[in-house]
Amino acid sequence: MLAIIGDDYIIKSNRESGEGRYDIMLIPHNKSKFGVVIEIKQLNKIDHEKEMDRTKRINTKITEAANQIENNQYYKELIDHKIEKIIKLPIVFVGKEPFVFKKNIE
Repeated sequence: MLAIIGDDYIIKSNRESGEGRYDIMLIPHNKSKFGVVIEIKQLNKIDHEKEMDRTKRINTKITEAANQIENNQYYKELIDHKIEKIIKLPIVFVGKEPFVFKKNIE
């Protein structure tokens, strides 16, 4: 999926940046475009789980991934590349179903 944006972005995965290792980073060749740092988490699918309980687990994991991006400064490499617009994208998978929350730095 990421290969189609390869002409516009440098695509990196599991590299050190800040205080840890991000899952995926997209560094735009054009510095006026958005850079993206992605942290992915996985939750097991639980049969017959109540929707409210599932939503709570997902939100907890999304918050964990967002905090991990922020606390470990995974976006530092983008700042080092003079990228000013950054999308911090935590993604949580429950089975194969993705849940996404996006936060930007201006």
